[in-house]
Amino acid sequence: MKHSLRALYFLPCMALLLAVAPTAHAQISSATVYLGIPDASNAGDSANMASTLESAQFNIGSLGVNFESNANYDVTSFLNSPTFFNMQNGFTNTIASTTGSADNLELVITGQAFLNAGSNSFVVGHDDGVVLTFTSLPGGFGNGLNDPGPTGFTNTPFNFNNPDASGLYSFTLDYAECCGPPADLLFTVNGAPQTSPSATPEPSSLALMGTGVLAFAGMVRRRFVA
Repeated sequence: MKHSLRALYFLPCMALLLAVAPTAHAQISSATVYLGIPDASNAGDSANMASTLESAQFNIGSLGVNFESNANYDVTSFLNSPTFFNMQNGFTNTIASTTGSADNLELVITGQAFLNAGSNSFVVGHDDGVVLTFTSLPGGFGNGLNDPGPTGFTNTPFNFNNPDASGLYSFTLDYAECCGPPADLLFTVNGAPQTSPSATPEPSSLALMGTGVLAFAGMVRRRFVA
């Protein structure tokens, strides 16, 4: 009997922990890929995001921003086979998966990252150029990382000092691929992958789950007491 009741107490405690714990250190709000960009050697160039370019939005899955091209060097495999939507100017799934090379593409990824006050650890691995900007923090364009030109694979762990209070901060990650394979992009903040909302349980969902487990545990406990 004691073991059963202890298990019942353990379940709601776990549910409460899940309900109040942060579900991720960051969340992607938008991810867009542009093809045939005019300035592939300069990530973040506004010309690479022109409204006339082939483009599409996509959701970033549970792997987060962890992209690596395979032997096919195509857009779909590079982006871990996402579902594309809001396709513009002739962008198609066929182009992305077969005829569309990952060469000369730009990724523009926006979201919010939870930053501690003071030091935060980042890893940005890339081949080729990448620019990371926290839009509300001092320093302007490239204040997180400014390495926009072509490079071999560079795994760049670094610390970023947040002069303000801890909380969620909006960011933009610009990545440009050029000059042939491979294509690589990796991005973590304080060890957490960056995913689209659909890839991470929402706090409200976890809270509902916790409430349900609490209610169930209470019902079973009353049966034991009775």
